[in-house]
Amino acid sequence: MRIKYEVSAGGLVFRQSAAGLEALLIGRGTPRVWTLPKGHVEARETLEIAALREVREETGCWAEIFTKLSEISYWFYLNGAKHKKSVHFYLMRYLSGDTANHDHEVDEAAWFEVKAAKRALKYVNEKRLVELGLEELAKMEGDPLELRPATLGQNNSGVRESATR
Repeated sequence: MRIKYEVSAGGLVFRQSAAGLEALLIGRGTPRVWTLPKGHVEARETLEIAALREVREETGCWAEIFTKLSEISYWFYLNGAKHKKSVHFYLMRYLSGDTANHDHEVDEAAWFEVKAAKRALKYVNEKRLVELGLEELAKMEGDPLELRPATLGQNNSGVRESATR
């Protein structure tokens, strides 16, 4: 049996709203299966750029990466082939955009209060990523989700540039 290896990247995007801390999820199918946005890394793309692109495409929202959260690997079978997929997840902060602008690959993109997001997520590994993301936010100084003028110093990809300004 042949084995195909796949690499994907995605993100856990948080924002602060009047309702509290929220996480951005994508939904597919009926009944809805809620997951974190993620997808294949294209040729000549870094993991970070792929994660930001997939978040933007699947959710309609722009984000900024804080840090890498984790890598999740799993096996599945498709068309007679065994696949090993590795997904690299990043902790991100929402910058702008509207979930109504998600692409055709998903049926819905929506913001969930963080506890509701953990309940809605289908996969245990992704529920754990929410916990990891909250732990990372707790380590950061100040309010990491507050939009600051420093955001203007990032490049168009959403990856932070060196803090030399």
